[in-house]
Amino acid sequence: MTKVIDVPYVGDNEKDLHALDLLLNKQPLQLIDNSPWPEYKTTAKAGFSIAHNGTSILIRYEVEEKELKSVTRDYNQNVHKDNCVEFFISFGTNGVSYYNIELNCLGSLKIGYGVGRGKRLPLAAEFLDQVRINTSINYIRDNGNNVVKWQLLLNIPATVFSEDNITSFSGINCKANFYKCGDDLPDPHFLCWNRIEVESPDFHRPEYFGQLNFLSK
Repeated sequence: MTKVIDVPYVGDNEKDLHALDLLLNKQPLQLIDNSPWPEYKTTAKAGFSIAHNGTSILIRYEVEEKELKSVTRDYNQNVHKDNCVEFFISFGTNGVSYYNIELNCLGSLKIGYGVGRGKRLPLAAEFLDQVRINTSINYIRDNGNNVVKWQLLLNIPATVFSEDNITSFSGINCKANFYKCGDDLPDPHFLCWNRIEVESPDFHRPEYFGQLNFLSK
């Protein structure tokens, strides 16, 4: 079953990242809880809330896991090896070409565009520089165990989607999926929002994207 989110419009006034974090915290938390590959069992938990202000997509991730193993990386490097969340989105009517937006918990960013895993075009730094990011990492004790809880806030302007002519998100319907992974963590895992039905982990499967309906003002 394809999941659907009606993405709310939350006003077009400019807000600082702290205000946006409080605003998104009031939106429903969507769970990234599908684990299609049983050989990669994990206790990691992840979810996101999403909204838009007309000219930007706003996303707030919440993650809880056992280990923290991330390094600060330059643009468009292998953040999927770290404590990582990902957002893939397609605005095309055929749903084939899509953007992959990937970040580790330190805010290192990777964005590509293309028609499949082997045909990704890394976006130039001038576009990645436009993404506003805020991160928060906390260690807690839970039943005698160390737990890492981290949040990541994204403000992604329409201009970042440089291969599409988007002036406003209001009224746009598109395909997307959300992921949590960590290929090089002691507990490697591959979680998705909309379930993927293939034999081995592969997030680059637009045929399994869910639906995002950006509501109008």
